[in-house]
Amino acid sequence: MPTKATAGLKPCATTEEPIENTGGCGLCEASADGYDAAYGGALCAECADAFGALQSDVREVRDE
Repeated sequence: MPTKATAGLKPCATTEEPIENTGGCGLCEASADGYDAAYGGALCAECADAFGALQSDVREVRDE
């Protein structure tokens, strides 16, 4: 059964991974390695790196 945040010292900690965060990567067909909060979904390590680089590039363009 999926659970939400637990009470305590770290309220952001969960006791189980939510079902919607498991499965495949949201950008390719690889298995997801984790949940990317900035993307808002599950990503594999390669797509997480690419998405992070894209975010960094966008921030640099905005700062110019």
